[in-house]
Amino acid sequence: MKTARRVAKRRALHIVQGGIDNGDKRWLERAAARGLTTDRWVVPKSALVGDEVVVYVRGYGLFATAMISSPPRPRKDWPNRYGAGLRSVRRIDPPISLGVLGRSVPGLQWTKYPRSITTPESGIADAIRQLVDERRKHRGAEVDEQLLDEAGLDELRALALAKASPRATAHRRQVTTRTRASAIKFYAVARANGRCEFCGHAAPFLKEDGKPYLESHHILRVADEGPDHPQNVIGVCPNCHRRAHHAKDKERIKTQMRKRVVRLERQRNGRL
Repeated sequence: MKTARRVAKRRALHIVQGGIDNGDKRWLERAAARGLTTDRWVVPKSALVGDEVVVYVRGYGLFATAMISSPPRPRKDWPNRYGAGLRSVRRIDPPISLGVLGRSVPGLQWTKYPRSITTPESGIADAIRQLVDERRKHRGAEVDEQLLDEAGLDELRALALAKASPRATAHRRQVTTRTRASAIKFYAVARANGRCEFCGHAAPFLKEDGKPYLESHHILRVADEGPDHPQNVIGVCPNCHRRAHHAKDKERIKTQMRKRVVRLERQRNGRL
């Protein structure tokens, strides 16, 4: 008689929220760096010890993973919510933006209204796990050109700074270089956040997709051996873009733009 094999059921994966009442972005960063734990993170009532969680932080995306370390119990300070312990907090760096998550895992309806906690079914959970694994392996360099218009600022910056592996094929290096060049332009516009990085005015109009219209400008042209780097590209309104190319004082404008972008990138580095 054959001995029946017991197949271990894979633990569930829950998407939970990061915020003031749970522990914010800075706490997650400290927890990942120092091995901190908490005993009151809001999770589904049905969660079990050993389940996986992915923490979503608004404005960033899927920011960290962790494991549930204690059974959920009612939160006295938050009616109808259950808190549980979390351990083994690990950053997802750069975070997986909501746009990339939605395009990469189209069956995850939660992305349309990401203000709740949810427990995806096993197939979608596995797709999320794979996406997280790819992000940790490639650190954002896996985002391709088809996803650039959905990528978040941190993803675009990571891709803008990525370099093709020396072991990659000539074709792959060419694809990476082309995607990186496109990512730098997308990044400059995203960094501007709807306002010209030179004159400071709001974008002149909204595009059909509702996003502010700004343009990317290489301060020192690549053709003139300017670096293809975020510190050499600025997000500007069409008027400032034309000024940079045709104004009588364009050399002064170039100098001011370079100083402005260096300062912006230093500020950005300080927030990472």
